[in-house]
Amino acid sequence: MTILVTGGTGYLGGAVVRALRRRGDRVRVLARKTSRTDELARLGVEIATGDILDRTSVEQALDGCDVLYHAAAVYEYWTPDRALQKRITVEGTRNVLAAAQAKGVRRVIYTSTSYTIGEARGQTGTEETHHRGYFIGVYDEAKYHAEQVAREFAWQGLPVVILNPSGIFGPGPLKPVGKMMLDTVTGRQPMLLRGSVSHVYIDDVVQGHLLAAEKARPGERYIVSAYNVDAADFMRETCRLAGVRPPPVGPLFIGRIVANVQELVARRTRRPPDLPREVVALLAHGMRVDGSKAERELGLRYTSLEEAIVRTLAYYWEQGWLKQKPACLQDGTEAGSELYAGRR
Repeated sequence: MTILVTGGTGYLGGAVVRALRRRGDRVRVLARKTSRTDELARLGVEIATGDILDRTSVEQALDGCDVLYHAAAVYEYWTPDRALQKRITVEGTRNVLAAAQAKGVRRVIYTSTSYTIGEARGQTGTEETHHRGYFIGVYDEAKYHAEQVAREFAWQGLPVVILNPSGIFGPGPLKPVGKMMLDTVTGRQPMLLRGSVSHVYIDDVVQGHLLAAEKARPGERYIVSAYNVDAADFMRETCRLAGVRPPPVGPLFIGRIVANVQELVARRTRRPPDLPREVVALLAHGMRVDGSKAERELGLRYTSLEEAIVRTLAYYWEQGWLKQKPACLQDGTEAGSELYAGRR
């Protein structure tokens, strides 16, 4: 059996690929010509050159595949080309699922996000929550419409399972939550902001993907999320385990001002701001979801928050990103993710 992974050169998709290869599966990754695939090739992964915006290349990549993990998307809260972000996320998903339908793929795991749940302010979102009817930013809007595409294909009979992970952090390339953690413990984040957030550890999301292919019911969605916390408290706990003084907590209106200024600069430099306006908007609205369905139906077990942060800090230390060894590792413990063991 060959498994195709889209987004396999990215953060989550790459972690799924490593887990599949550790298990001994035959894995093929759809990657653009410009993508770096050297590490995947060393893992014995077959590379199919193509693009999710090119349906023909997706169909060719699916030749002989029984299972598809569609994890390709733009996981950023700011990009210089928002229209392209929407096109990749929505139309790319339509192309991939249409190709899977044409090829008769046995199981499709589509990676959405918990931001599509759309819970109202102060509500805890579940898989059955009715969307509030408005969006916080471009990221959740694009992912919402892409998930609707996945549901349409499920109604047509394609065996699609939808996973909705919350804000992912852990070892690997720096994405929004992980970058904020690193910036905070290294003193590059001058202030913390309060607001309810939902997070999950990368290894748990990967395990959720593997379990979904085996146990999930087609047409169902599963929230993968472990920690409902205050954003400032989450960063303060990260600082405690790192052994550094946390930044002060500031008001959201200051965060809005900073984000507006940074995005004005970003439009000129085309370099992402440290604090996108979309992040401040998410904190102002708040986010809280329930990931227990994945525990009940898939058998997923979540890592404790402290262990997840310790493993993340261990990885940052191993990469040379921290000036001092985290306090939680002073006893010699090296607790990085198994999926990244030995990587530098």
